[in-house]
Amino acid sequence: DDSDDDDDEDNDEPNNAHDDEEDLPLAERVAKRAQLGRRYNDSNREDRDEDGGKKRLLERKNRAITLASERLRKARKNNHDSDSSSVPSSSDDDSSVEEATSNKGKQTKKKKSKHAPTEVSSKRRDFFARGRPDLNSSGIGVSVGANKYKPRDPRMVSLSGHLDEDVFDKRYGFLDDVQEAEIAKLKKRVSAWKTTGNKGQKARKKLGLTQGNDTFENDQEELTRLIQEVAERKKANLVRAAKRTVKKKLREDVASGKGVYYPKRSELRKMELEAKFEEIRKRGGDEAVDKAIAKRRKKNVAKSHKLMPSHMVK
Repeated sequence: DDSDDDDDEDNDEPNNAHDDEEDLPLAERVAKRAQLGRRYNDSNREDRDEDGGKKRLLERKNRAITLASERLRKARKNNHDSDSSSVPSSSDDDSSVEEATSNKGKQTKKKKSKHAPTEVSSKRRDFFARGRPDLNSSGIGVSVGANKYKPRDPRMVSLSGHLDEDVFDKRYGFLDDVQEAEIAKLKKRVSAWKTTGNKGQKARKKLGLTQGNDTFENDQEELTRLIQEVAERKKANLVRAAKRTVKKKLREDVASGKGVYYPKRSELRKMELEAKFEEIRKRGGDEAVDKAIAKRRKKNVAKSHKLMPSHMVK
């Protein structure tokens, strides 16, 4: 009975407290409820984790990720089974074949995790080394890209030395013979293309022109290109020989005691022209000189006709 009375007294305490709370002003009631809330929170603090609930939150996230990945795997498996059960059309077959051929040799290793780094073959070119800074330019003396291959044009770099065309022609003079043989071969091919009838067919069959993608236009174009290249090279060699002769003559005059002489541009051009015709005479005789003079005269006449008033008026 005493215990029942105590319980009744305990049950009456909240009601009395509630009645007393209604008699209090609003500010005091709010402050009292705030204190009660803090008290309740303090009582439940023992049930919390030491890390503030972070461990539970992490476990829930991991369970959610595992569940989502499992559902995604099942969905992909179901889609794959449904695709394999359906009969593919001819267009699908063609596209799958093309995709297989295009992706051949391009398969990369599958990453173990999305956070793992991408594995790249060491045989490939280093993409991240292209824009690498060169510290040697700042005077430090360290070149970051020292091991990187850098193509170099010998015509633009002084490290390769000065190009001596005479020495170059002596070392690679055998290429002229190779080019002449190629021109002779192309002339035979063009002649076989131009020949008609049974004779031309036999000539083309003998040269192997009946098979492959060879055409008359390609052979004719290549022959014209090689002939022009040979003519330009011979002309350049002739001009270079004439200039070399003039320089040699000037050095001999200085050595003989005539003194240093610097000719004008017009005089130098005249001396080079005379040396050029002399070089032509050495190589081809008087007929070659007459032919060159006639060609030059014809060119000058055509140039003078263009400057006539009748040609200038439209």
